[in-house]
Amino acid sequence: MNAHATTIASEPGSARNHNEILVGDENFEFATVRLNPDDLKATAAEIAMLVGKHPVDKFVILQHLKSGELETLRPTEPADLRPEGPERFFVIEGFKTNRFLVSGLSMEWPRDQILARNIKFLANADADDVLVMRRNGVDKEFKDDDWVHIGKDGLEEFMLRKQPKLIHVIYKETTFELERGEYTPEELSSVFGVPAGYVLDYIDEHGGFHELPPGKPFKVKDGMEFSSHPPHGQSS
Repeated sequence: MNAHATTIASEPGSARNHNEILVGDENFEFATVRLNPDDLKATAAEIAMLVGKHPVDKFVILQHLKSGELETLRPTEPADLRPEGPERFFVIEGFKTNRFLVSGLSMEWPRDQILARNIKFLANADADDVLVMRRNGVDKEFKDDDWVHIGKDGLEEFMLRKQPKLIHVIYKETTFELERGEYTPEELSSVFGVPAGYVLDYIDEHGGFHELPPGKPFKVKDGMEFSSHPPHGQSS
């Protein structure tokens, strides 16, 4: 089998044609590997060698199926490289994997934790999906940048939940309903009825006030609190 690695991609993507595969690491950085057009199968060991990972017995090789599931490949196990087969793989240093489920999809990962946004990527989630874990009857939602621990005893189970389209924010003790998304301070000031010339502030969870820069859109989240002050800096 003849092949050579080409580009390192900073963002996960899809292989461009039938003789290319993507091989990722634990940081979800992918190398595009070009294969012979006639190569329809490759062993896990061959895939690891193509990206310079050796000795192979020190690495876990995973195939990312189109369904979103992750499966470990034995070094001598062949992987289907045809267009309808898996085109994305991971080669990560380690000896064992931790199994977990996401909305019924079976996954495994050779680390004790993984970012929530990477689990969503593996599960082919939509951008507005939220990763949720139910434990002891209580739902725990994860933000995209949260680390999710999967290395505990037992099989961790997660689900994907659609975020509601409408959120609620507070301006000076008055609750406003907004569509989820990004807004400039000027757009919010118009909704809130902020006096002309006043500056809008975001109030953090510790009660700190942060002046919002004019004209710069930012993501408004459910439960955010706002206030305003005149330009000279005194509270209104």
